Amino acid sequence: MPSPSEIITLIISPLSALIAVWIAYIAILRNSQPLLLVYYQPNPDIPSLIDLVIENVGNGNAINVTFSDPIPINCYGISTPDGEGESLFESGIPMIAPKQRYIFNGGQFAGLKSKLNAGLTIKAKYKYRSPTGMLRKDSESFTLIIDHLSGMPTRTSSSQAIVDALKGPNTTSIQEIRNELRTIAKHLKIISEQKTSKEDHDI
Repeated sequence: MPSPSEIITLIISPLSALIAVWIAYIAILRNSQPLLLVYYQPNPDIPSLIDLVIENVGNGNAINVTFSDPIPINCYGISTPDGEGESLFESGIPMIAPKQRYIFNGGQFAGLKSKLNAGLTIKAKYKYRSPTGMLRKDSESFTLIIDHLSGMPTRTSSSQAIVDALKGPNTTSIQEIRNELRTIAKHLKIISEQKTSKEDHDI
């Protein structure tokens, strides 16, 4: 007949193995899950513009992502709202892959503030595949606020300033340099064609 200590060992050993397997599965499961983030941030290039960012910072695909409420975008107006704006994702997103990021024009402070008020709480629902291949459901909640962006800077980045200088209606040093280079290239082309024509004539 087994002693009490042997009986305890017979009970604890399988239990310990089962717990170890369960812990390993939980670790693998967490490593395969998506993790969604939804937030507004200042546009890095255009002053006063606010971007809407939706990204998956997890390690699994978020499949059939839907939101409990439409997300405001294109809501413009710095001091007072200008227009009604639009909404995103009433039909959802088919999939957001790991490390994938969607960036949209959110609008400007007053326009978005009129839609979000003190904060808009949104639940994101999605599916993902477990390590065993089973399709599972999960959800996350976000409160969208922009109060912290009320004092955002109004300066333009250097890269955007160059683009604006090239596209803008006012003549700038960059535009003058571009025009001069085009003129030089045109003259060089004419000289090259004349030289080729002269050589052909001499032959």
